[in-house]
Amino acid sequence: MSVTLWKSFGASVRGPGHIAEGLPNQDAWMSFHYSWGNGIIVSDGVGSKPFSNFGSVAACLAVDYAALACLSKVDTFNAKINRNSLFEEIKAKWLSFIEPLEPRDCSATCLFAVQIGDGLIHFGMLGDGLLAVIKGDGSVISRSERKINGFSNITTALSPNVSSQDWQYFSLPEEECLTVLLCTDGVADDLDDVEGFVTGFFDGYRSLAGLSASRNVRAMLEKWPTPKHSDDKTLACLCREEFADV
Repeated sequence: MSVTLWKSFGASVRGPGHIAEGLPNQDAWMSFHYSWGNGIIVSDGVGSKPFSNFGSVAACLAVDYAALACLSKVDTFNAKINRNSLFEEIKAKWLSFIEPLEPRDCSATCLFAVQIGDGLIHFGMLGDGLLAVIKGDGSVISRSERKINGFSNITTALSPNVSSQDWQYFSLPEEECLTVLLCTDGVADDLDDVEGFVTGFFDGYRSLAGLSASRNVRAMLEKWPTPKHSDDKTLACLCREEFADV
């Protein structure tokens, strides 16, 4: 017999442009590990909005609270989480967390992966960035934003009007998922070989303890060498670990 645990790590750094201007990081990330579930979230505040840094932090908290709220509505252990309810809970929590600020001033993207007791990992993506999963067989599944009308500078973000149709969503059985990687566009837009980056990242960090991995991720992002280095950069990872039950 083996015991499955979930480990998370990540980092978020300001881009040189925000450092030079004395502006805060508009990205945010968080992870949670409770008796009822595990998850990671990343969010990128829309750059033109004055309080998007608050919006991105609120987005991360909203997923945490919404996951528990949806779990509490499940009547039986084998019942499945309703994705539309999850998206509506995220929006409602986000709106409550940013009060009394105006939602239009706090717009932020939201990417998440949550494991909350129904045998699945639920993946959601609203806006740009990258969501990637390494499956147990070594294959990689990835999602990025469907750009509106081909314009790369238009992204969907949390707002009072966002609906479940605006989200990209899929789920996978827990046992099929080896690791999940979430990135904001400051990282994602620079990747020419997504699969190569994801698998190389996992191979390089999987053996490290969470704190050490987070420190190394931060160092990597601070030294990011590619053309869009001016952007804030955030990366979060959720890994499955199995231990012998002795």
